[in-house]
This record gives sequence, structure tokens and C-alpha cells, in this order.
Amino acid sequence: MSNPSSGFPALPDRMTWDELSALPPDQSERIELVKGRPVWVRTGPPEHQRFATRLRNALENAARRSMKANLGECWQVDTETNVFLSRAKDDFLTPDFMVYHCPDEPWSPIFAEDVVIVGEVLSPSNHIGQMLTKQARYAEAGISEYWEVLLNREGRHIDTILTYVLATPTDLPTGVTPLRPRQYALVSEWSPTVHPQIALNHPFPLTLEWADLEY
Repeated sequence: MSNPSSGFPALPDRMTWDELSALPPDQSERIELVKGRPVWVRTGPPEHQRFATRLRNALENAARRSMKANLGECWQVDTETNVFLSRAKDDFLTPDFMVYHCPDEPWSPIFAEDVVIVGEVLSPSNHIGQMLTKQARYAEAGISEYWEVLLNREGRHIDTILTYVLATPTDLPTGVTPLRPRQYALVSEWSPTVHPQIALNHPFPLTLEWADLEY
């Protein structure tokens, strides 16, 4: 049995998406499925939600600029939205913010192949082991880009933004096989004390101003 969050009952060892959806929202919205295994997810502090929203808004503005310049592109940017890693919907994560291709129909579930960026806002209390596990699950699902937003200890501003892209391990000794064939490689590190702005050209040209991400 999974250990329950305070005030909530223990969870079964296995659960389907339909069974999860049948639970009261105050429970179902705090549970993720890991290949059919339900786990409680801790709700982040206000600072966590605040900076996730700021990243989401800044990325959406960049996406809109790109769509205006490139007709035919369609991007959506959201926070706290489920990304399904399997068609059975028994394996999913809920990133703090993400960028994905516009679905063809409204109310459509978002699958990993639709997503181009997932991001997590990390405070000093985040457990490194849990974050590495989550990062590995995003990589295994084939999501091309992963961001980590590190807050300072006071939670007043962003200390660093790290961006990773999906990569395949190379230059391994003969006979050595990687445990995880797809992993993220760190490709850029941004800090407001060093860089005047964040500028990237993937998945579309985007420029983020630190002033838009301030407390």
C-alpha cells in the first residue's frame, strides 16, 4: 500500500484511470499514477505556484509571438496539467508548466508525444532523488526538453533556470549498455545575475525577460 498523505486513506496497490477519476476531486487531484501504481503528490507552497505561473505566462507570450510570425504553428502553454505517458492513461505526470502542440479537439487528453517542454519549479525542500526519478520518466516518454527552475532560499526570486534536451548516451565502453537509453543532457544555465535575458531558439525562438519572472 502507498503511504497516504496526512488526512487521506491508504491507496490500493494498483489503480486504473477510470478508478482514479471516480475519486473525489480533493483526492484525485493529489494522486499520480506510475505505471498503474497510485502515489500521493504533495502540493507545493505558494512560492512554487507563483513562479510556475510566471514561467507559464512568459512562455505563452513567446509562443504567441512565434505563432504570429509563423502561420500554421499552434502552441499551448499550461500549468498543472496531466501528461499521459501511456495510451492506457495508467502512467502520467503533472508538470508545473509545459508547452505542447495544440490538440485537434477541445477537452483532449495530452500525451507525451504532444509535449515539447516540461518544467518543474524546485524549492530547497525538494528531494533530489524524487526529482531525478521524475526527470527519468519524462525522458523515457520521449519529451524533448526539460526545464528546472531553482528558487532562492527565501522563495523571493529565481536563482537559476536549467534547460535540458533529450540525448542518447554515446562513447560507452564496448559491451556497456546504458540503464536508460534516453536521458537529458544539460544544455544551458541561466541566472539573472549573469544573463540579461533568457534566449533560446527551440522549440521556437523565445526570449524571456527576468522582469516578467520577478516576485
